Amino acid sequence: MTALRARALTRTYPGGVEALRGVDLDVEPGERVAIVGRSGAGKSTLLNALGLLDEPTSGSYRLLGEETVGLDERRRDHLRRRALGFVFQDAHVLGQRTVAENLTVKLATSRVPRAERPPRIADSLARVGLSHRRDAAGRLLSGGEKQRLAIARAILTSPAVILADEPTGNLDGVNSQVVRDLFDEQARDGVAVVVITHDDRVAAWADRSVILQDGQFTEAMPQ
Repeated sequence: MTALRARALTRTYPGGVEALRGVDLDVEPGERVAIVGRSGAGKSTLLNALGLLDEPTSGSYRLLGEETVGLDERRRDHLRRRALGFVFQDAHVLGQRTVAENLTVKLATSRVPRAERPPRIADSLARVGLSHRRDAAGRLLSGGEKQRLAIARAILTSPAVILADEPTGNLDGVNSQVVRDLFDEQARDGVAVVVITHDDRVAAWADRSVILQDGQFTEAMPQ
């Protein structure tokens, strides 16, 4: 089953501004796709649509085979929590909470039973190499550690798709490579990884890179 499939997606804002204009996109399980484009090209709008954070004006968007356009908010929220993991340029770490507590908050909001939380937290931290920082306050983490925590948070609920918005934008070369390696591990496990990026290294790393311009895909970048 295709992880996500968009057909003729449009998003028109009040005043007639067309942020998306007939976008088609298929992403398979385990595929790493980079979406590249200048500021204002529609990348954030597309990410919000794929992440069920905003509903397109028209078109079709199937996530794990389920049509999402027209779903009520309760079902959209359930599908978002079950199927998607998010990683953003700003890791959104809770500075006064420990690393483990940051993950507990995510599990609580995702309504994961209490008994399941400790093993999930331990597994996610081990996967990103942060087990030794479990009890550290979020504010004491380095930039690279914060982004690794963001990835740990994204994979807590075993999503089918990870959506990442400039996940390496604030990182140096070493930590950018760490993030790519962690995404590679997820892809090998069959998770689809969609990354919005300005980073040429990320675009070259992906299995496929597409250019978004004025709300439309214009061409695939050579790999």
